[in-house]
Amino acid sequence: MKKFIISIIMVSLILTLFGCKEKQDPYEIENPGFENGINGWILESETSDLISSDITYDGNRKYMKEGNSFLTTQGLNEDIIITSSVFKIGGLGKISFLMSGQTSLDANVSLINNETGENLLTATNQLYDGVIFIDNFIRIIWDTEAFMDLEVYIQIKDYDDTSYINVDDFDVKIETEEDHLFYMNDVLLRSGIKTDNLLMSAEYYINLYKYRMDPETRYTYHVMGEMGWINDPNGFVYYEDDYHLFYQHHPYSTSWGPMHWGHVKSDDLVKWEYLPIAVAPIVLDAGGGAAFSGSAIEVDDALYIIYTENWMGYQHQVIAKSEDGIHFEKINDGLPIIDDSDLPFYANPIDFRDPKIFKEGDTYYTVIGSRQINNFGQVLLFSSKNLMDWEYIGPVIQGSTNTIYKLGYMFECPDIFELQGQDVLIMSPQQIPGHRNTHGTVYVIGDLNYQTGMLDGWSIDQVEEIDYGFDFYAPQTTIDAQGRRIMVAWMQSWNRSPMTAQYGWAGAMTIPRVLTLDENNQLIQYPIEEVENYRLNGRTFNQAESGLTSTNIFGNILDIELKFYPNEGKSGITLFGDETGNGTHVYYQDGYIYLDRTDSMNGRHPGDFYNITKAPVVIQDDGSIDLRILLDRFSIEVFVNGGRQAITSTIYGSSEHDVIYLFSDQETQFDLKVWDLVVN
Repeated sequence: MKKFIISIIMVSLILTLFGCKEKQDPYEIENPGFENGINGWILESETSDLISSDITYDGNRKYMKEGNSFLTTQGLNEDIIITSSVFKIGGLGKISFLMSGQTSLDANVSLINNETGENLLTATNQLYDGVIFIDNFIRIIWDTEAFMDLEVYIQIKDYDDTSYINVDDFDVKIETEEDHLFYMNDVLLRSGIKTDNLLMSAEYYINLYKYRMDPETRYTYHVMGEMGWINDPNGFVYYEDDYHLFYQHHPYSTSWGPMHWGHVKSDDLVKWEYLPIAVAPIVLDAGGGAAFSGSAIEVDDALYIIYTENWMGYQHQVIAKSEDGIHFEKINDGLPIIDDSDLPFYANPIDFRDPKIFKEGDTYYTVIGSRQINNFGQVLLFSSKNLMDWEYIGPVIQGSTNTIYKLGYMFECPDIFELQGQDVLIMSPQQIPGHRNTHGTVYVIGDLNYQTGMLDGWSIDQVEEIDYGFDFYAPQTTIDAQGRRIMVAWMQSWNRSPMTAQYGWAGAMTIPRVLTLDENNQLIQYPIEEVENYRLNGRTFNQAESGLTSTNIFGNILDIELKFYPNEGKSGITLFGDETGNGTHVYYQDGYIYLDRTDSMNGRHPGDFYNITKAPVVIQDDGSIDLRILLDRFSIEVFVNGGRQAITSTIYGSSEHDVIYLFSDQETQFDLKVWDLVVN
């Protein structure tokens, strides 16, 4: 086979001859990570185009390389041999490097005896069967103690037209057991095995296995994990021209487990980019460590997050900082900045979590969910001048026997913010007697007293639900550059098993919603306008109907606007419908908008209590009701009369062939507009 010899080390050779180059350590090789191209290596080939700096393959999976560059023979249809500079085996007698690719006996990495040309050791990428994971770098460690002080060199060979090889990060002089242990740990990391490096373990695990997630069995415009379980939104913040959203995440399972912080960002709140896991628990133990919910704030161009560390039920607040909004380091060595020693005597230290941080004037504040020693919930207010030293001010709101049927017990995930001159407190009370979800989400309006910590002017009669659906919990808000107060919530519930676990994921976030108050201090929530940029294929249906009518409009990823003029009895719309008219029904009757998902649950969680819910509605002056409905394969979000009420629920599953029906007991005028939502 004809070979072409191209020497690329002539400059290095000349410099060496003239004494202009620092003497090479005889136990090292030149340019071990290809950060200087292929300088220091000898190439036998027609091409020198071997260096890649790509960070992903298959669209979004990462090579997990080291540094900026690595060597690859991918896409080259010629024989390749590249050899390192000569070195001696030293240190502990171990050699480590990264390898990936569709390797074979004719595409491999070898250790060659410099004197005899004997092949001493050979490595191919045999960790995986087939071509599923071939481009994720694995760690190779050679035991070369038998060759101590022998002169050798590394040879990278690709003589196989059907294969290719990627290599990076050679270390031929491992001198300490600590370094050797680091590489051994890295072998496990890159194999998707959990290790003591919990942050990187999660990142590697996701990178290895997210290929299993079928895009056709995922949401298209709702935030969800790349795989595994997610719940509460965390750290929702507008930072450096992007929206950042974190979330409680257990990547290893579709069930709740030791919580990490997943992380996405977006410039329009519709299309989201996955970022590395931001926070890992102290220990990966289902009975112990977890990084619970918290929030984020920008200070002097840096992003700070404050969140709850949980250890065997003991909960305290810690803080971390990021200069780039992606990589976080714990401040104060991870020690608590607020713990049980800061609590008032009437607070139970077992339940003390979910800090939401904000700034008023030159002072930082945080509200934290708590439980009183009498078992009723409360929200506590703390203040600080520097984010590190916190002082308890007082209880914002407290539950009692008089509030149990609206507020239940423990108050989770509090958030307080100003809207049109009013202070709005939102929170998620747990264990509400008779509540359809057991745990609810509510808001109340008052005047926050920064001296006492109390929300003045509130009463239990003013407490209202935020969303009347089956799947809405732990909402959190942020304010963006436009001055909009935007809310997002977990689109799932605690007391029912997630219906998408069969697909390798569980849980998602609602569409972000802009919050305002009306003239009666009622909370108005409406989908962010950016979603309308993804509307395509608009269709209309305008007709006065009674009975059941097919619109002949199909789809399960839709944006829908419906105006109708209800009469006596039921009148409404069926989504995710089959040929018989079964589906998810949204209709008006006797002063309420109902959502009935019974037909869309595939028998899961049967009974009206878990499948039929309602929200009070006032018919508009012209006799109409306006509905805005967003569908996304497994979910439905309904906004009534411009967002005066909302109903959010998941369903078992749907099809792009599902039909929209209209129905009414009496002749009713329907004006329907439907768009596909196409988010690629």
